[in-house]
Amino acid sequence: MKKFWVFVLTGMLLIVTTTGFARMAYGIILPFMQEGLGLTTAQSGYLGTMLFLGYLLTVGLSGGLTMRIGAKSVLLVGGGAVVLGLVGLVFATNFWWAAITLFYAGAGSALVYTPLLSIAISLYPKKRGLVMGLLMSGAGIGMLLSGLLVPLLLQYFPTLGWRGAWLTFAVLTQLVVLLAFWAIKQPRSAEKDTVQEKTTSWRSKQLYIIAGMYFAVGLVYLIPNLYQTSYMKSLGLSNELAGSVYAIAGIVSIGGAPFWGMLADKIGVRKALTSALLLSVAGDLVPIMLENIGGFILSSIIWGSSLGGVLILIQMKASQQVSSQYVASAIGFISIFYAAGQMMGPGLAGWLIEYFGGFPVAYWFGATIFFLCILLVFPLTTDSTEKF
Repeated sequence: MKKFWVFVLTGMLLIVTTTGFARMAYGIILPFMQEGLGLTTAQSGYLGTMLFLGYLLTVGLSGGLTMRIGAKSVLLVGGGAVVLGLVGLVFATNFWWAAITLFYAGAGSALVYTPLLSIAISLYPKKRGLVMGLLMSGAGIGMLLSGLLVPLLLQYFPTLGWRGAWLTFAVLTQLVVLLAFWAIKQPRSAEKDTVQEKTTSWRSKQLYIIAGMYFAVGLVYLIPNLYQTSYMKSLGLSNELAGSVYAIAGIVSIGGAPFWGMLADKIGVRKALTSALLLSVAGDLVPIMLENIGGFILSSIIWGSSLGGVLILIQMKASQQVSSQYVASAIGFISIFYAAGQMMGPGLAGWLIEYFGGFPVAYWFGATIFFLCILLVFPLTTDSTEKF
């Protein structure tokens, strides 16, 4: 049990630093970077694109690299790339320098998450839901800590300013990567494959269904996250109230993924995934039906706690379709579809809001897609017949 918690806490810290600090803190530090580097609004947006592009281009490679050099080796390489990117941001003097270093940070974060899940499932196959959920909660903790730490760091480093924030995150990430080198062991089942992968036969029909579901979720996953505050303001609610309601979603999201993971361990992934998707439908419908503060609070609790669960349960379902040595490849494969959906989703939602009837239309679209995902769950095999 002691080894379990050492692994889980180390893994959570890895996600906090390489996902929370490296990717999610960008939006908080961005206004200060923009002013310090003299960037235009368009250039600031392009920097975010470079961060996302690094993740997108690398996540599909993580599985193949894991099979060839081992999950722990890939994880440490990814952590090193994140540290390199964060350190580079400290010394950035222009747009291109910042763009390259953000690309490194995004690419490195993808090389940490997927092999970490592979190791977790190999070490604790009977607790995969719990351990994957706890690891996923690291992203929410990282987001929360970023929001709390950045204002304090800007005050603590009046001369360095935003560079001091990146420097602090780089040092913390380096310490956690060193901890991972010591604490995380390479399990036998996650060792590199002696025979190079020359075929994609492990990609079953069911895995493609799961990938399609992951794309669909990526398409609408960010709608309440991005547009709830604007929706509330359009109804005359104050900025302070909108911010408080958004914070509620962030807080409940930290415990959401572990809860759904543990539930899946007890009742099965299909039942848990269906339940989480039903709640996601409700989370999008409630603000349309109740356009008041109560409706938005209820919605935030629902989607904040359920959407993280949807992501982790889809990953669990994918991991059950393949043998242990292909887990990283399977999760990396479906993550490409998810990333593509995320790339398309915000623009599509904004288009619907602007030209087809405002925020309720986008929320209806999200609810419809989540309902279609429920239909995609039914053709999937039951947990008792899946491979472990």
